[in-house]
Amino acid sequence: MHIIDLTDRAIKGAKYDWRNFAAAKASWQQMARDQDETAPYSYLEPVRIVWDGVTVLEGTIRKCALEQSGNAWRWSMEACDILQPLEAALCFNPGGHLRGGLAANFAGGGSDVDVPRKIKIAGTVQWLLEDARKYGLLPAGVGIEVAVSPTAWMWDTALGCDMYAGVLRKLLGGRPGMVCWVDYSGASPVIRVADGEELPVATLDRVCDRLSAINLSPRPDLVPPAVGVVLTAGRQAYQSQVWPRGADLHQEGCVTIQVALPGGATSTGDEPPVSSEDPVWDFTKPIVEVRGDKLPTGTGAADLKWWQSQVPELAKVTGVGLGTIKRSLVANVEGSDLSNYSTDETAQRFRHVSGQLSVYCKTIKWSYIELRQVVYTDTKPPKGTEMIFTKTRNVGGRVRYWGWLKWHGRTINKQRMRYRASKTGEAGGDDGSDPPISGGGTPPSSTMEWPDYTSILRQYYEITRPLPWEGAVTSLRALCPSGLVGRRLVLEGARRAYRDMATVVQGVSVDLAGETTSLTTGVPSHLSLQDMVDRIQQMAADQQELDQEQQQDNPIQTLQYDAEAYKSPDAPTIGPEGGMVWSEAPEQPPAYGYQVTLERAEGSDDITGSRIRPGKLMLSGRYIGTVPTPNSGEWFASSCTAGEIWLDVKFSGKGKLTGTSIAYEQGTVNPLRLQMEEGDSAEVFSYSFHLATIKDKEIVQHILGTIQVPVYGGTFYPYGPAV
Repeated sequence: MHIIDLTDRAIKGAKYDWRNFAAAKASWQQMARDQDETAPYSYLEPVRIVWDGVTVLEGTIRKCALEQSGNAWRWSMEACDILQPLEAALCFNPGGHLRGGLAANFAGGGSDVDVPRKIKIAGTVQWLLEDARKYGLLPAGVGIEVAVSPTAWMWDTALGCDMYAGVLRKLLGGRPGMVCWVDYSGASPVIRVADGEELPVATLDRVCDRLSAINLSPRPDLVPPAVGVVLTAGRQAYQSQVWPRGADLHQEGCVTIQVALPGGATSTGDEPPVSSEDPVWDFTKPIVEVRGDKLPTGTGAADLKWWQSQVPELAKVTGVGLGTIKRSLVANVEGSDLSNYSTDETAQRFRHVSGQLSVYCKTIKWSYIELRQVVYTDTKPPKGTEMIFTKTRNVGGRVRYWGWLKWHGRTINKQRMRYRASKTGEAGGDDGSDPPISGGGTPPSSTMEWPDYTSILRQYYEITRPLPWEGAVTSLRALCPSGLVGRRLVLEGARRAYRDMATVVQGVSVDLAGETTSLTTGVPSHLSLQDMVDRIQQMAADQQELDQEQQQDNPIQTLQYDAEAYKSPDAPTIGPEGGMVWSEAPEQPPAYGYQVTLERAEGSDDITGSRIRPGKLMLSGRYIGTVPTPNSGEWFASSCTAGEIWLDVKFSGKGKLTGTSIAYEQGTVNPLRLQMEEGDSAEVFSYSFHLATIKDKEIVQHILGTIQVPVYGGTFYPYGPAV
């Protein structure tokens, strides 16, 4: 296998291009010595493309053409990665046919008769890639990892009537947040398919990465306010189902599909199978009670009592007060991909105290936050509380001891609620009352004929909640694509919204010769909003047509459901978690004379003043004083927040110290001088020492320790002292 480094000087015009759910491509040129020389590569020859030693593509040569430019000849090469064969190979279903659905084993139920059924997206993607590997379309040693929610499903339409790559893109239509790429970081390539919210974040800095163009805009039109199905029989609409429950499908931007009940099934016909969401299974499920306690929101007595419950040592300190409070989400928490996780502020009100949470109960939402609040006292804290009060500042001539209290853990949106551990997860009231015994519905009867689409509506609604940012970003640097493919994009040094968007990268194009990189984000290029809506709206019609083509005598014309619906759901496993966070106590810096420190407001970086530690003055080997005189404990407090700080010192004509003062610009300088006779006591000798400069909220210290007052030394000769 040839190894080609795109950064090699012999390589000219190197480019790299990747798009989501498509094969990556690299192209380059190299000089030809003779117009009749043998081609350096043959068609489908295996190659590995590296970037400064990092593999970015492994695949085959797809083009090796000799081109003339002026009087010179050059070879123009193009290589595609291991996904390229999937673009030109037909996908047969497991029965060996090109027509029909993929496989009965992907259905929720199973039958010898082809019927409308649902398939699991993750399992189908896994089967497709493994099937391609079985027939040699993918290398035998390539890994396959699908990190898509195992509960995600879609209706099994004619997915088999297409190329492998086309089938994969149809599956993307049922789960638009998925990303597919090849990972070369290990010993062998791994094809990864993952939901967008599971991808790691790639951060680009506007200045460091030389971003020349940022064209990003949010796409709220891709966040439907509600999704629903309209159930019809013939030309009459009988029922509509919507998520969230009670939402109005007449709103702008709603996504709806129409599902027709086949004409062979009526209210007097055979009873359909029981829905997996049917409340009949709720009767035997246990009830779980969840409790929480209210988190601090201010500086009152109740807030202090809560902190004392977390830090008992606070009760030993007198005169404790609370200040600024801040709250922030903790990123990358285990379980944040679950459907009952929320970043909304309503899910951050109560600390989770007891009771396990279940993904089936959508009423109780949870989050994971860090809570920080300033605590202070104006009396010296007792021993054992050094980790609490780590900072000091001057307030009204007194020393205030303060610090940050930090807590992080799981929070919920309810103080007390009970829910049933069933597939519907019905909850009771906010007063802790029991949930409805039937899950809020009615038991099935012989006349029940409408299936329950709640699960798929809820799933589609939840995966479309993140607001995607669509557009392009251009860099005037050739960035290595290995750090951009299969990532979510965050931009630093630009708009604040760009730091929080974490939008999925859908395409990467790198021009090594031109030293530019272009990124595209948002929805996949082959899946526009209209394509997605059209695909959803046509699912039912495609399935019905497929079944009519494959019907047998007396076909079953009712929707099939999960045959394991009678089994209990997974037990609730999300329990209380959290506690105080302590950082190391700061080391006490050495104490130097004339040291300048900044006074900052509690809980802020704003400068409110400065402090100067008194230092010693020395003249002719003797200490003559400690200046300036302290006015705030052991320090001299100043209102200076920016600029220069000077120490002015004055002596009498006989060399006696007469006064010192703090100034903010250089004062008069008239140094003591050697004299042949006793000086005039009325004469004033003065010095001005530059102690420090406050610039950009930082201290630049010029003098530390002891100041040795210099005496003007002159030579005495007939023409006077030297200058």
